[in-house]
Amino acid sequence: MREISVEKIVEKIKADVQNKIDTIMEKEKEKAEEIREEIEREKERRLNEIEKEKEREIKTLKNRIISQAELESRKKMLNVREEMIERVFNNSRRKLREMDPADYEKYLEKSIEKSRELLEGEVEIHCPKESEDRVKDISRKIDPSLKVIGDLNSIGGVKAVSDKGASIDLTFEANLERKKKQLRKEISDILFPEED
Repeated sequence: MREISVEKIVEKIKADVQNKIDTIMEKEKEKAEEIREEIEREKERRLNEIEKEKEREIKTLKNRIISQAELESRKKMLNVREEMIERVFNNSRRKLREMDPADYEKYLEKSIEKSRELLEGEVEIHCPKESEDRVKDISRKIDPSLKVIGDLNSIGGVKAVSDKGASIDLTFEANLERKKKQLRKEISDILFPEED
């Protein structure tokens, strides 16, 4: 009878050991499942972070490309605007060259009178070679002491210089240059009214 008891005890111990093994195995399986789930969640979280980071990079790149395109577009538009404004100035210079002779003579007369009023002492009137005879005739009427020199490289008008060192430039180019900023604005308003 004793042998049966020992066998039962051994079986009982085996059964207890197996139960403990099964319990430990079950707990380890649960831990392994929790770790696997945690790894899965971490993987999902990292993938989301990477995806958001890539979306931010794409958005930043897209915005940079759009900004660059807008800048290039604006630059091209400004170049076109500048070319058109310069055409207007060139056309104005051409029209000044082709000015009606009577109007040009009036302009020369006013310019020479203004020069004489503003400058003191002996005054030289410089003009383009092709205007020299007209300027001499007008100058004699205004002040016979005026000296006329046809040495200006200009499309028209005069430049007066006094022996005191003062001068006044009333050439067409100088007048255009003085009024250029204002004229540019006016031309721009006419050519590109929607941009202002």
